[in-house]
Amino acid sequence: MRAVVLVGGFGTRLRPLTNNIPKPMLPIGHRPMIERLVNRLGRGGVTEVVLALGFKPEPFMEAFPGGRCGDVKLTYAVEPAPLDTGGAIKFAANEAGIDSTFVVANGDVLTDLDVGELVAAHRRREAEATLHLIGVEDPSAFGVVALGDSDRITDFVEKPAPGTEPSNLINAGTYVFEPSVLDRIPDNERVSIERST
Repeated sequence: MRAVVLVGGFGTRLRPLTNNIPKPMLPIGHRPMIERLVNRLGRGGVTEVVLALGFKPEPFMEAFPGGRCGDVKLTYAVEPAPLDTGGAIKFAANEAGIDSTFVVANGDVLTDLDVGELVAAHRRREAEATLHLIGVEDPSAFGVVALGDSDRITDFVEKPAPGTEPSNLINAGTYVFEPSVLDRIPDNERVSIERST
């Protein structure tokens, strides 16, 4: 199983910590956040991670000079310009030649999610795309997911006013995609997974 990990953002909300270090390279308990995420993906059956890089790709390459993080092989796809979530996923998947079911994760996710179970649920439902959602007490501070029949996502509502939320479910930053999802994303264009229909 392969995965694309989105690590190309500017980390603006954590400045000045991210002025010189990309957010996923910041240490959590003396280990870079990205290392913890890649190890979690590896425990879920991922054998290769493609890092979708943009802002300051060098620290990632320097941290993993052998192209490995634990038991997981790392490859790098450096965007020529910021492509947002969807554009970055398409670019990285194309660069790596991904042509089967794959996982996508935001590079700043710290979770105890069982990625293997998420992939298994995706396959049981014969889905084209599966999104890991979590419930929160106050969803008004997040992008909230509206669900329709058969738990299909019908809309993303960004930071709805309190009391107007369609649910308490938010995007937890891990996805499972079939390669057909890539056909819906134009090449080398800025595309947001959450904002595109």
